[in-house]
Amino acid sequence: MTVPESLPQVLIFIAMLVPGVSFVSVRTWYVGWRTPDYGAGSRILEALYVSAIFVIVYVGLGLAVFGLASEWTRMVTLGSFERWVNDGWRDTPAWWIGLVTVVLLVVIPGGVAALMSWSRLITKVDDDGKVTRKRRRVNRNQSLPRAWDLSAYGAETPRFVRVKTSSGVYVGGWFDVEGYVSTYPYERDIFIAHQWRMGKRGQFLEPIHDSLGVWVPITDDCHVEWIAAPPQKEEG
Repeated sequence: MTVPESLPQVLIFIAMLVPGVSFVSVRTWYVGWRTPDYGAGSRILEALYVSAIFVIVYVGLGLAVFGLASEWTRMVTLGSFERWVNDGWRDTPAWWIGLVTVVLLVVIPGGVAALMSWSRLITKVDDDGKVTRKRRRVNRNQSLPRAWDLSAYGAETPRFVRVKTSSGVYVGGWFDVEGYVSTYPYERDIFIAHQWRMGKRGQFLEPIHDSLGVWVPITDDCHVEWIAAPPQKEEG
């Protein structure tokens, strides 16, 4: 792929990319993340593919409109259209060109994405027999890429965590604001600031008072459990 060097080439590249970016961004906002959305390269490739479709449609519709409105545009053949492209556009008001550019590159692609991802009305019957109707997004996915990210965001509430490593050893402790947990796009790992001594079957035995924390990489062979803190007994 050749890198654009001159200003016209840069403008053409932007015009080829913006419709796809607008379409993909609105679609992602409506239906959530999909597999191609996780990589920058795949998103750019999809944006270019969508932009190419819009450009082909725009060119075809533009030629048809100019041909049907030949009395107003004075464009009947491709030769007359070429003469307008080479020189006629100089007499066009700047605000009109800017407005058409925004509509074609941003508004229409975003509107098409919104229409394709429009919500639908569903009927839900509760346990008590009450019928409710609400709108649900078509093919609505979770905005969080993985279940690990969802559980990591929920770990803001202090709780116990127990990790069974790939070797069968249990590591755990008390997880609070002093701990850390990584989410997408970084590799999964966790730092437990208050480490506990663990039994062979995963029992929490006692806090390790001289521990400054423990870092645990979370591989595919690990098992992680979040455990709520036991209720404190009232004095007396």
